[in-house]
Amino acid sequence: MIRLTFLVIAFIFVTELPLRGDEPNPVAPRKPPLPSVAADSPLTNPVDRFLQADLTRQKIDESSLVSDRVFARRVYQDLVGLLPDPQELDAFVADQQPEKRRLLVQKLLGDRRAYAEHWMTFWNDALRNAYRGTGFIDDGRRQITGWLFESLYDNKPYNQFVHELISPVDGSEGFIKGIVWRGVVNASQRRELQAAQTISQVFMGTNIKCASCHDNFLNDWKLSDSYGLANVFAEKPLETFECNKPNGEFAPVKFLYPQLGKIDARAPRKERIKQLADVITSPNNGRLSRTVVNRLWAIFFGRGIVEPVDDMAAEPWNRDLLDWLAADLAEHGYDLKHTMELICTSRAYQSPSVGLPPPGEAEYAFRGPYVKRMSGEQFLDAVAALTGVWPDPSGQMLRRDGRGQGGQITAVARVLARKHRDDYDIDAQWIWNDPQAATATRGGVVHFRRAFELASVPASARAVIACDNSCKLFVNGEEAATGENWQQPASVDLEPFLKAGRNVFAVHAVNGNDKDKKPEESSNPAGLLLHADIRFEDGRRLVLKTDSEWICSAEVVGNWEQPDFNPKGWQHAVAVADVNGGPWQIRDELIAALITREMKIRAALIMDDELTRALGRSNREQVVTRRESIATTLQALELTNGHALDAILKKGAENWLRRYADANELVSGVYAQAIGRTPTPMEQQAAIELIGMPPEADGVQDLLWVVLMLPEFQLVE
Repeated sequence: MIRLTFLVIAFIFVTELPLRGDEPNPVAPRKPPLPSVAADSPLTNPVDRFLQADLTRQKIDESSLVSDRVFARRVYQDLVGLLPDPQELDAFVADQQPEKRRLLVQKLLGDRRAYAEHWMTFWNDALRNAYRGTGFIDDGRRQITGWLFESLYDNKPYNQFVHELISPVDGSEGFIKGIVWRGVVNASQRRELQAAQTISQVFMGTNIKCASCHDNFLNDWKLSDSYGLANVFAEKPLETFECNKPNGEFAPVKFLYPQLGKIDARAPRKERIKQLADVITSPNNGRLSRTVVNRLWAIFFGRGIVEPVDDMAAEPWNRDLLDWLAADLAEHGYDLKHTMELICTSRAYQSPSVGLPPPGEAEYAFRGPYVKRMSGEQFLDAVAALTGVWPDPSGQMLRRDGRGQGGQITAVARVLARKHRDDYDIDAQWIWNDPQAATATRGGVVHFRRAFELASVPASARAVIACDNSCKLFVNGEEAATGENWQQPASVDLEPFLKAGRNVFAVHAVNGNDKDKKPEESSNPAGLLLHADIRFEDGRRLVLKTDSEWICSAEVVGNWEQPDFNPKGWQHAVAVADVNGGPWQIRDELIAALITREMKIRAALIMDDELTRALGRSNREQVVTRRESIATTLQALELTNGHALDAILKKGAENWLRRYADANELVSGVYAQAIGRTPTPMEQQAAIELIGMPPEADGVQDLLWVVLMLPEFQLVE
C-alpha cells in the first residue's frame, strides 16, 4: 500500500511538472493579423474573425443571434448589473436602427454611475476590499471604496489603475496595506507576502501562495521568488520561513519575471514599490493586458480563453485571439470599456447561450457563451427593482470616514458630490442668534423656527441639516432628524411629515463641544444650516433654506417645537456665513448627504449579511476572481425560508398594490419588470388565482416569490 501511494504521488508530480511558472513568456504580445473573410461576410468584428475557424469546426451557424429581448437583458446584466426597464426594453425592441445593439452597449457603458456600482462587486472581491470584518481594529486594514468607485466612474486607464494600487495614492493605500491578522498566523501571511501574493494573482494571473511557504511542487516558483517580491515592500530584508520555520536565508529583492525589469534593492522602500509598479504596468509586460482581457472574457462568456483564470501559464484555447485582445487593449490606452464594447458587439457574444460541456470533454471548444446565474448582487438589485424596496442607507454605518469599517456609502456619495457639484444649488446660510457666531459665541441652546405654506402634499421632499455642534429637527412637532457632528450632515426624507397647508420646521440647536464643561461655559463657533428641496407632481419646486427669515430664541419654552406654538418675542436669526463660509467648509459633504438620501443603494454597496453571504458574497479575506455559479443548499434555504427576503417581498407586495388595483394589470406589470415579457395565458390565469380578485397582499407576495424563483429570472441567457 505504501508503494502504491508513493507511485500515485510520483505520477501526479511528474504529470504536473510541465506547468512551468514562467511560461508562456510574459513579454508584450505581438498583434496577430486578422483572419481574412469574404467581402460580404458579416464577420466584421475582430473577435468573430478569430473565432470563425472554431465555429466552422463545430458546425455552428455563425449567423444565428439571440432576440433583441434576450440580448438586452444579457448586456444590461453584464455591463451595469441591472434588469432593463420595461419601457426602455420595449423601445429597444421596436427600434429599427441597424446599429441599435452597438448603441445600446455604448449607452450602458456611458452610464458611469451604474457601471461603477456594478463593477465594484468584481473588484471588491479581487482586491479584498471589505466594508467590515477581520483586520479593521487599530487601522490594521483600510477600505479603498472611494478611490475604487471614482476610478471605475472615470474609467481610469487600466495601467494607471494598477499602478496606483501598487504604488499607492491617497485613498488606494488599503490594497497594499493588506490585513493585519489578530493572533498568531503563518509566516506566509505577513503583510509583505500578502502584497506579493495578491499582486501576482490579480494582475499577473500567477499564484505564488504555495511558494510563500515552500518551493512549489507543481511549477517552478520557489520560496525565494515569493520572498524576493515581498522584499520590495519590506522595511528590511525578510528572513525566509519554510513551512513556517525560519531557515536563516534572505532572498534578494526581485520581480517574478526579471526579463521585464529590475528593482534596485538599495533604493528606499517607497521608491522600490514605485519601480515595481513601473515594471508591472510597462508596455513590455504583456501578462498584465493578457490577464485582464482573459478575466473580461470569462465574465462575459462564462469561461476564460485561459483556464483557470488565475493560471495564465496554462495554454489558451485560442492564443491569437488572446494576444490580439491584449495588444488591442494596450493600443487603446488600456481602456477596459473599449475592450468590453468590442466583445459585447461581437456576433459571438450575441449568439445563443449553451450549457456547460460534458464532464468527459477532452478539449474545450467554443460553442457560444455559457448560461450564467445572476450574481448575488445582481439578484438583489433585480429584487429591489421589482419590489421597489432598496436598502436603507442609515444602517450602513455612515458616520465613518470611508476608510475604516463601514462608511462605504458615504465614500461613494462624496465622489458623486465632487462630480456633480454644479448640479446642486445649495445656497443656504449658516445662522445663529449672534452676529459673531462664525468666530466664537457663548455656548448653550438656541431654538429656531420657520413656518411655510404648501398648496398640496409634495411628491418628494428631502432636506440636509448640519449644526455646530448638534441639533434635532422637528417637522410639524415630530422629530425627523438628529445631527451629532457638523462635519457629517444628516439627511432626511421630509415627505412623511409634511401636509397641505401650514407647516413648521423647528430646530433644537446646541453649541458646545467640551465634554468637561456645560455648553453655557464654553465659547466657540456656532451655526445652523438647513437646505430642503420640496417637489410637486406638477413640476413645481420649493426650496427652503436657513436665512434671516428664520426666527430664534435662547430661552427654554415649553412646546416650542409644536406648530401651534406662539413665538411671541422671538427675534430674527442672523446669517453669519455662506454655505461654504466661516469654519464650515462642507458644501461637498452637504451634497453627499443629499445624494445619499436620493440614492437607490445597490447591493454592491451594502454590508454583508446572511442573505448576501448565502448568495455568494465572499468575506474578502482572500482574493476571489471568480464566484461559483452553481446554486447551493444554503441559497435554497435562505431564498425559501430567510427572513430578509421575506421582509422585502412583503413590502414589495404593498408597493404593487398601491400602484395597481386591477389584478390583470398587476400581473402583467410584475412579469414585464421581472422577465421583460408579458405572461402567457396560462401564467396569467395561475397568477390571478394566486393573488385573488381583487388582489390581496399575501397573494401578491407569493407571486413575487414565485417569479423570483423562475430560472428565466435568475439565469442570464
